[in-house]
Amino acid sequence: MRYFLFIAILLITGCVSVQTKQERESVFTFTKERVGAEILWEQSEEDRRLIDDKVKGLLSDGLTLDDAVKIALLNNRKLQATFEDIGIAKADLVQAGFFTNPNLKTLFRFPLSGGWMGLELGGIVNIADLWQIPIRKKVAASRLQRTMLQISEEIINTTLEAKKAYINYVALSLIRDEVEKIKDKIDEWKDHLIYRKEFGYATALDIYTAEALALETGLEFSKIESDLLISRFRLNRILGLSPEKADYEIRGVFSEDLIKPPDYENALSAALKNRPDIQIAKMHIEEARNVLALERSRVFSDVQAGAIYEKEIDGEKSIGAEIGMQLPIFHHNQAQIAMAEFKLRQTEKILEAKVNEVKEEILVILERITLLSQKINIMKNQILPARKSALEFAEKYFNAMELNMIYLLEAQKKYLESRKDYLMTLKEYYEEIIELERITGDIIVK
Repeated sequence: MRYFLFIAILLITGCVSVQTKQERESVFTFTKERVGAEILWEQSEEDRRLIDDKVKGLLSDGLTLDDAVKIALLNNRKLQATFEDIGIAKADLVQAGFFTNPNLKTLFRFPLSGGWMGLELGGIVNIADLWQIPIRKKVAASRLQRTMLQISEEIINTTLEAKKAYINYVALSLIRDEVEKIKDKIDEWKDHLIYRKEFGYATALDIYTAEALALETGLEFSKIESDLLISRFRLNRILGLSPEKADYEIRGVFSEDLIKPPDYENALSAALKNRPDIQIAKMHIEEARNVLALERSRVFSDVQAGAIYEKEIDGEKSIGAEIGMQLPIFHHNQAQIAMAEFKLRQTEKILEAKVNEVKEEILVILERITLLSQKINIMKNQILPARKSALEFAEKYFNAMELNMIYLLEAQKKYLESRKDYLMTLKEYYEEIIELERITGDIIVK
C-alpha cells in the first residue's frame, strides 16, 4: 500500500502544470473596463488567424481613432511579447511551491575475504522547505502581481501611443491639404502675373518674387508629404501592420472643440489610484518585506531528515533515521538579511519619490495645456480672422487693380503660416491631453 501512495505522490507532483487562464482573464477584464476594447493573447495559429480577421474587419471601412486603439491592443507585437511575462511569472510561482527533490544515496561494501555484500541505503529530504515554501510563494505571488501591473501599464501605453500616432497623422493630413490649396493658388497667381506682365501690369520683380514664393511653398508641401509618410510608417508599426501598408483609408476627425482637463486635485487622486507604476512601487515594498522574511528564515537554510536502511556484511539488517543541518557558526545569513532591510527602506523611499514625480508631472502638464488652450483661442478668434480679413482685402483691391499682387501673395503666405501654426498647436494640445491620460491613468480622448 505504501508503494502505491509513493507512486501517487510522484504522479500528482509530476503532473503540475503552469496554467494562466485566471491571469489572462484578469488582463482582458482590465482592458475592457479601463480602455473599452477587446484584447487577445496570441498563443496559437488559431489565435493569429482570429486577430488577422478582426484587424481586416476594422480596416475595411476606414480607420478611426477608436479602430486604431482596438487594432493596436489586438495586434501590437511589443504588447503581445509582454504577455509572455505572465507565463514566466506564473511558472516562477508554481516552482516556488515545489519541495526540494530528495537525495538518495547508496553504499555497497564488498568484503575482501569473500562473503555477503554490505549495503547502505539512505533517503534525505530538506525539511527547511516546510517553513520556506510559504514565504517563497509569497515572494513569487508578489512578483506575479507586479508583472500583471506591468502588463496593465503596457496596455495603457500602447493605447496612448496609438492615439498619438493617429492624431499626428490626421493633423499632418489637414496641414498637407491646407498647404496644397495655397500651393495651387500661388501657382495660379504666378501664371496670372506672367500673363499680366505681357500687358505691362506686372514687373520682372513681381515675377521673381512670385516664383520664389511658389518654390518655397512647394518645398514646404514636399516636407509635409514626407512627414506624413513617416507618420504613416509609425502608425502602422504601433498597429502591428507592415510599415509600407497603405491600402486602407484613415477617416480622421480633428475636433476644434477643446476638451476640459481635470483639475489638479482630481488628476492627482486619479493618478494615485490608477497608475500601474504607483501600484508597482507599492508591490516592490511588499515584495521587499517578503524577501526580508525569507532571508530571516534562512538562518537554518539547510536542514535535512531521512531514513537509512543498512545490511551489514554479516547479514544483519537495520533501519534508522538521519538528521543533518548546516550550523550557523561562521555566519547566520546576516549580510543577506541586512541587504533585504536596505532594499525595503529603498523601496519605501522610491515610492515617496514617485509620488512627488507624479505631482510635478500633473502640475507641468496642466500648465502646458492651459497655455496651449489660450494660444488656440487667441489664434482661432483673433489671429486667423485678422489674417483672413487681410487676405480678403488684398484680393479685393488686387482684382480692382489697385494693389500689387506681391501684397496679395504675402497676405496669402501669412494666412497659410497662421493656419498651419493653428493646426500644429491643436495637435500639440491633443498630444498633451493624451499625455495627461498617461499621467492620471484615466481615458479623456475617445
